[in-house]
Amino acid sequence: MNHVLEKSLKKLGMRGVIDQFFRRMFDETCHALETLDGKRMSQHSWNRDEEGIWKLGESSPDAIYIDRLLHNGNVLEKVGVNYVAIEGELPPGMSFQQSGALATDIADKITRSKANRYFATGSSFVIHPHNPMAPTAHANYRYFEICQGDQPVYWWLGGGADLTPAYLFEEDAVHFHRVHKQVCDQYDPSYYPRFKRLCDEYFHIQHRGEHRGIGGIFFDHLNNQDPQKLFDFVTDCANAFIPAYIPILERRKDMSFTRLNKYWQHLVRGRYVEFILSCDRGVRFGLASGMVNQQSVFNCMPPVASWEYDDQPIPGTKEAILKEVLKNPREWL
Repeated sequence: MNHVLEKSLKKLGMRGVIDQFFRRMFDETCHALETLDGKRMSQHSWNRDEEGIWKLGESSPDAIYIDRLLHNGNVLEKVGVNYVAIEGELPPGMSFQQSGALATDIADKITRSKANRYFATGSSFVIHPHNPMAPTAHANYRYFEICQGDQPVYWWLGGGADLTPAYLFEEDAVHFHRVHKQVCDQYDPSYYPRFKRLCDEYFHIQHRGEHRGIGGIFFDHLNNQDPQKLFDFVTDCANAFIPAYIPILERRKDMSFTRLNKYWQHLVRGRYVEFILSCDRGVRFGLASGMVNQQSVFNCMPPVASWEYDDQPIPGTKEAILKEVLKNPREWL
């Protein structure tokens, strides 16, 4: 733990330091994407009125939710970015088990007992490039805290990053996984294999028998060690996203492609939509709790997606190779 962070923790507390980091991550990642693409993102700030209804306008100390959007850029077809730092009161009896967002017995018992205050902060990024040879990427890191009165009684850190390619380049998969493994190994050699497995398990479309992409890392409810050490780990993971993804994007963004390649990309994006609507816990929680404004929940959607009945690719093609990997995840390292 460096001295600057240690002083900040004493001054602001865990909540304040984490919130500051997620806002900085939000701004710095947006800047890196804008620099690569050459187009600026638009921004929408949301706040709640006295009746709890989400309204566009200035943010406040009590509720801050910011969306940024890049649409039809030079490299990126769509980027949906969110930053949140919000506190409020969960409805009495609101069950995290029901929403699927925080499925732990302890937290569920707390939230069922009576109305509880909560604080949530985090940043998320979903990046859909124009070129079908460049993979879609997702990163999300977050902190959640439940309070009774002014005292936090339960908290956790969570997040991860993963790739969803339309066309598989093994060197891209190896690079993305290696960067994240290097971060994990600095803290615990068991982290990468465990969080890689959790990523494969979570980003699985059960009704298709396919995974959403080629994985990465994913963890949730991380609170079993010293908070400062866990915060260091999460910040290093979050800072690894740009060096893990941007070199891949730079390699693939100018590759030639056909209309067929673009159509296959749209089919893969259709699976992405299916996962968001049927499997994603964060989306279900956002819709069930009202904690997030409804437009922001779907800021991660791809700009164009397609569906075709029984879309089986021709055996031996690059599309078929990807399909096999999506059905049977590999160990990339």
